Amino acid sequence: MEGGDLICNFKKCRKRLTNVAYVTACSHVFCDEDGTREFNKSTTCPACQTDLANKFEIVRNNLQPSEQYKSMILAGLKPDVICEIASRAHAFWAYQSYQEKTYQEYVASKSKERCTQIEQYYEQIVSRTSTELNTSKKDVEETKKKLNEISDKLQERNRQHQKLQSMYDAMRRKFITMSSFEAKDNPASAATVYRVQSRESLSAASDHVVNNGPERHLHGDHSTSPNHFDFNPRLGHADSDIPANHVQKKFSVGLGTPRQ
Repeated sequence: MEGGDLICNFKKCRKRLTNVAYVTACSHVFCDEDGTREFNKSTTCPACQTDLANKFEIVRNNLQPSEQYKSMILAGLKPDVICEIASRAHAFWAYQSYQEKTYQEYVASKSKERCTQIEQYYEQIVSRTSTELNTSKKDVEETKKKLNEISDKLQERNRQHQKLQSMYDAMRRKFITMSSFEAKDNPASAATVYRVQSRESLSAASDHVVNNGPERHLHGDHSTSPNHFDFNPRLGHADSDIPANHVQKKFSVGLGTPRQ
């Protein structure tokens, strides 16, 4: 009991009693609202289901009696009667204290069981989370290892690419230098080869015009005059047959008569 006050024994109420209360012969007490409602319906105790049909088995008492009531309620009674009344009142309080203690122990036991269940539940969650975390750490470590391997392979490929690129650049510079030296050292040979190729191309173009007619040109384009066509001496020859320092010229051929 809190602060020496009685507690309503109705299980859905349990509020402190300070003014008026219903007291029963079975040593239970109820607040004014619950006692009025329940005892108007029947004389059965709401706490222990005891039948309270006799007179004075249900009493509505004022818990804060006046001084005049205190001085007159036991006046004229024998001391042994007064002691018996006080003893029974004390037994009522002892029972209420024991009942409240039992109830609080029950609540504490239920709370402890609930705490144990919650603790076990969260221990399982922590254990499962720890297992998942360890698994995630292993996955992260494996992923980092694979990433490092891929990074190393990429760096090796980049080194190989740079090496091949350097080799390619060196060979390209060497080839360009050798071609430049060959063109400078033998310009007459290059010009002779070019003139021979030009004459052969010119002769082939003339034969083409004689055999196929002046309207069918080598490039498929019709000239403004039906008696001549434009001829490119590079047609039918590879780029390697023409010297690097040669300036291309365009020949206009008409019916076997070349003109510049």
